[in-house]
Formats: sequence, structure tokens, C-alpha cells
Amino acid sequence: MENFLNNIKSFFGDALFNFLNGIIALVIGFIILKLLRFIIKKVLTRLPINTTIATFLNSILSAVLYLIYILIVLSAFGINTNGVVALVGSVGVAIGLALKDSLSNIANGIMLVTMKPFNVGDFVEVNGTSGTVIAIHMISTVLQTTDNKVITIPNNEVLSNNIVNYNAMTTRRLDMVVSVSYDTDIDLAKNTILELVEKDNRIFSDPAPVCELDKMNESSLDFTLRVWLKSSDYHNVRWDLNQKIIKTFNKKNIEIPYNQLDIRVRKD
Repeated sequence: MENFLNNIKSFFGDALFNFLNGIIALVIGFIILKLLRFIIKKVLTRLPINTTIATFLNSILSAVLYLIYILIVLSAFGINTNGVVALVGSVGVAIGLALKDSLSNIANGIMLVTMKPFNVGDFVEVNGTSGTVIAIHMISTVLQTTDNKVITIPNNEVLSNNIVNYNAMTTRRLDMVVSVSYDTDIDLAKNTILELVEKDNRIFSDPAPVCELDKMNESSLDFTLRVWLKSSDYHNVRWDLNQKIIKTFNKKNIEIPYNQLDIRVRKD
């Protein structure tokens, strides 16, 4: 085979041989490239991974295949590719340094869609910012706040801070503090709160609601109320209970305290 190629090379000349060799590599290499890209795409679509990750990996592998294809074709045309490889390496290092933060965000984005600390539609709190997740991109995560603002957070900040997912569990415990004055009948206040809780069908009876006198502050007696409910009912139940408690307390003359300061005047 080698003698055959040498004979062709000597017959056509180096320049023409390299040109024919390059054309063959260009055509056959392109066919192989398309076939490999098709196989990679099929394999990635069948793997149990997120669509975003599959698309990202497909783009990276396609870029690598194109680079190898170009180097092979240049070599087939008789062009020394050592300089090209060195140039590509230098450019790659420069691009890596320039896009260090972006590449870090991409890596964290892959971790987010792989680990799944939250999904699109979950209500989360990230670094003090609360909102509903409307998109998880490779570089950033997008939240929509309750007052309809859209906040874009880099994935670096998402994973480097505590993430509170309010929708991770289907049930939540609602903790409330109800304050009454020192003149209040403690049993009356406690029973009134528990009666309101029992009338609300959204609140679970198991685990049973708890209402106990927790603190004796300077100007008030503080009851701690703990009830379990569906996560989706959390805010509505809290708001309704606040309104029902204050209305019922007013009807039963249960005083809701306010800060007081006793001043004693002593005469000489």
C-alpha cells in the first residue's frame, strides 16, 4: 500500500497528491463527522439526563469533532498542523481565563439540573431573594417574585448560598405567636385559638395542633400555635387565622396587648 501511494505521489507530484489526498479526507471525513454527530445525539437523547445537559454536551462534543476534522483535513493537504494545535491551545487557554466565571456558572448549572435542589415552578429562597423558579439556564437561574419582578441569579451564587425550597415537601408546619395581655384568662385564650383551628378543614388533625403559653414578656403573654397543613395552603391559612383570631378576641373581650410603660412619681 505504501509503495502504491509513493508511486501515485511520484506520478502526480507532491502538490497535486496532497490536494487529492486533502479532497478525499475532506469528503470522507465530513461523512464520518455527520455520522458521529448523529450517533452522539441519539445516545444523549436516550440517556436519563436533563435536556439542558444533553444539549450542552452535544454542543461540546460537536465542537471537539469539528476541531479534529479540521486538523485531519489540514494534515491531509500537507499543511503542518503543529502550529495550528499550539495556536488552538493558546486560544483555548485565553478563552478559558476570560470566561472563567461563565464556565464556572455553566458547571454549577449542570450541577443544579443534576442534583435538582429545586424544579421549575418551586417557590424558593436563595441568598435572601424569594420567588418562583421560572427557568434554570446553564449560566443563571431566573426567579419571579410575588410582586411580579423577574430576578436573574448567576448559578455560582445559587449553589454557594443556602437554598430554601418551600415546595420540596407536600406538607408544612405553620408556627404562629398569639399575644394577650396579663389580665387575660389563659384557658379562655387557649381554647378560643384551638376552636378556630378545629373549624378550619385545611388544618390537619394528625399531627394534632398545639397551642401553649410559651413566653411571659414585659407587656404580654405569648402563646405559640403550631399546626400542620398542605404547603399550598400555608399563606392562606396564616392570613385567615390572623383575621379570625383578632375578630374573635374582640368579641370575647380578650385584650390584645401593646407596649406599656409604668411611671412612678415619688414625692420627697
